[in-house]
Amino acid sequence: MYRTPWDLEDLVDLAEATGVTLAAAQAQGVLDLSTPSGRLAARIGAVVARNETEMRVERQVLGHQRRRESGRPFWSTRPFGFERDGRHREAEAEALRQAYRDVLAGVTLWSIAKDWNTRGLLSPHGKEWRSSNLRIVLLKPRNAGIQTYSQWVEKPDGKRVRRTEETGAGNWEAIVSEGIFRALVRYLSDPERNTGGGGKRKALLSGVVRCSKCQAVVTQGWSKKNAAGERYRIYTCSGGRCITCPADPLDSFVVRKVIDRAEEWNAAPATDAADEEREAELLAEETAASERRTALAEMFAVGDIDASTLRTGIGRCDADLTKIRAELADLASQRVRVDLGDIEYLWEELDYEDPDRIDYVRTVVMQVCERVELMPRGRGVRSFKGEHCRITYRNP
Repeated sequence: MYRTPWDLEDLVDLAEATGVTLAAAQAQGVLDLSTPSGRLAARIGAVVARNETEMRVERQVLGHQRRRESGRPFWSTRPFGFERDGRHREAEAEALRQAYRDVLAGVTLWSIAKDWNTRGLLSPHGKEWRSSNLRIVLLKPRNAGIQTYSQWVEKPDGKRVRRTEETGAGNWEAIVSEGIFRALVRYLSDPERNTGGGGKRKALLSGVVRCSKCQAVVTQGWSKKNAAGERYRIYTCSGGRCITCPADPLDSFVVRKVIDRAEEWNAAPATDAADEEREAELLAEETAASERRTALAEMFAVGDIDASTLRTGIGRCDADLTKIRAELADLASQRVRVDLGDIEYLWEELDYEDPDRIDYVRTVVMQVCERVELMPRGRGVRSFKGEHCRITYRNP
């Protein structure tokens, strides 16, 4: 009937208005709220119960704090890729490593989920993968060995939301590096990212090529019927239809250019010593910024600084962390490589009826090309020429 002292007062008012009598199921027996002694007994019980609630919450908070400080895993269910004690379940962990590389190289979540289901790599609950639940797993900081703490917070409008914060490194072995994880978070959070159509997309360069005028991505469409009543695929600027282009000639041109360039990728080393050294520096800077953030919170808790100083300091730390993590993501993205295989047969891999093959060719194109832009063809020009496409290549 009541769990707090103020709930009890509402009940007292109700009892006085209606003459209701409460019978407690525990040792208190009958609580007569119509008498002073009865109300006193009820109020004492409410205060004791409230104290127990507050002590329980304090014990839970201290328990979570000790777990955060120890860095040990605290998972209610076994997460994909791990055992409950933090060790890797190797088959799942290797699938996660490959998934991070594939997504950053342009492979769709749908294709990865389909591959996992085919191989029998189901979720810890025995369910098949979809793009949605695969995305959730890939965005888990624990895969990069990062510990998190979640709590319910109340927003200004009174609604309660669950907020998760990173609290530092866990004491379990990471499946992927923090740089790779940051790169994937940024990639999947990009609002302009084309997520495809559940494997039904048949356009090789849809969402890859951009309009040189407005920088919007191009998408697949269909031309108007010609004199023979036929239609053909075209690419159209999604920003305002300021540029269109026949799809097949553009596909052929880009793939031929990628074939010419990709041989350099097969011969180039995948890592760079300077990048690895810079990554180590960034990780040290990130740890220092996180520790400064924690120290500010502790100083505010004991009264050494006021709220204004806390907000200013936290803002600076968060800005530093954002900058550091963005550079980590950039370094990781540059090192992501896919096996280009027998690149001279790339065009033969393209089958518009097979989404998996289209994904493979798209992966190679996105690996080799940093940017592909569609240029204006000029008034009255119907045919496609190489000058109508501008490609900026990545460094191998």
